[in-house]
Parts: sequence; C-alpha cells; structure tokens
Amino acid sequence: MNSTFLRSAVDQFRMHATSPIAILSTLALPCVFAFVIHSSRAGSTGPTGTTSDLAVGSAGIGILDSAIVLVVLSLLGEKQWKTLYAALGSPGGMVPLVLGRLTGIAVQTLVTVPGAFVVLILIWGLDDGFAWGRWLVGGVLLAVSTTAVVGLLAVAVLRLPYSSGMVNGLTGLIMALSALVVPQSALPESVQVLAQSMPQAHVMTWVRGGSAGSLATAVALTVGYAVVVVLLLRRVEYSARRRAVPMEM
Repeated sequence: MNSTFLRSAVDQFRMHATSPIAILSTLALPCVFAFVIHSSRAGSTGPTGTTSDLAVGSAGIGILDSAIVLVVLSLLGEKQWKTLYAALGSPGGMVPLVLGRLTGIAVQTLVTVPGAFVVLILIWGLDDGFAWGRWLVGGVLLAVSTTAVVGLLAVAVLRLPYSSGMVNGLTGLIMALSALVVPQSALPESVQVLAQSMPQAHVMTWVRGGSAGSLATAVALTVGYAVVVVLLLRRVEYSARRRAVPMEM
C-alpha cells in the first residue's frame, strides 16, 4: 500500500512537473490577477509594494488552476492505461494510487508560491510590512488545502464519464469562495456562508492578519475534506466491484 502511494506520487511529479509549459502556465494566471489586484490599489493610500496577502492570494489562484488541470489529466491517464482495475485487485484498492497522485499534485503546485513571489517583487518591490511567516505557512497550507478540495473532482472524474466542459467555471467558482482575491468580508453575505466551508478562505483570513483560530479551522477543514475524499473513493470501489461500474475510457 505504501509502495503504491509513493510510486504514484513520484510518477505524478515525474510526468507532469518537468515541462516548461506546465511551469509557465502555473505562473501566468496568478501574475495576471496580481496585476489586476495591484492596479486597483494604485489609487489608494495603502501599500504600493507586494504585500503578503497579495503574494499568497495570487499564488493560490495558480495553485487552484493547476490542481484542477492536473487532476483531470492524471486520472484520465489512469483510465486510459487501464491501471485502475489492477489497483482494485490490490489490498489497498484505488485509494493509495489516487492519494499518491493528489500528493504529487500538491508538491508540484508549490512552485507557484516562490515563483509568483519572485515575479511580483521584481515588478513592484516588497512592502515594508511583508509578513514572511504568513507568506510561507499560508502558501504551503493553501497548496495542501486546495488539493484536498480538488480531490472531490478526482472522485467525479473516476466515477462519471468525462466531458470537455466538465470543469468549465470551476476555477472561478472555487476562487471566489476561497477569498483569494478579496477578503471574506467583501463577499455578499450569502457567499460568505459558503466561503466558511472552504479551508482556503480561512487560510487567507489568517494571512490577512487573523488569529491562530483561523489557521486551526483551515487545518481541520482540510483534514475533513481529505476524509470525505477517501470515503467517496471507497464508495467508487464498491460500485466498480459490485455493480460493474466501468473504470476505463
């Protein structure tokens, strides 16, 4: 079981992390949004350099977009290679394979945290009050929590027939609920309620100066999403074994 997990994580990183185009696409979107956010601040009396919340929020956009694409590509590949049936016959089932893929994706998307940061400080410099600890911890936790949430998409890709429009609008929806661009308080009240269920929103609250309680809530929600993903994967395994649900393209 452990060997399957590790092999899956290494394969994910080896297959998808070495392409220059993959790295460029991971950094392009957060930098574009950073331009928009910074431009909106230009006329205010606030900081003119790169702030920690701008760096983390921008990186979070790249993490989210990259994770969604990688989950779809990775698991569709597993379907095409017909490895899922072999995994079903192993003692651990599909769970170690999928969790290995998700772990590899989380590690791969971490490049966005320093990558977007370097681009932003080269353009605008660094704000005097930059919170280094909140940037680093917030960026890493954002990668982990985003991957846990996107794990639900992994279950959908495994269980349902894939169509080209399956993920349309998903990046924008999760981005809004995650409060990556604006604080939760700036969202409509109905949206704020939904945002409370997203661990990324609590990470961003902490990055923007919130208490340690926000960080603890983010960790608890991340663990909760991971548990739900595992339970749903077991349900998919049950359907594949007992109801002959197809697991290949």
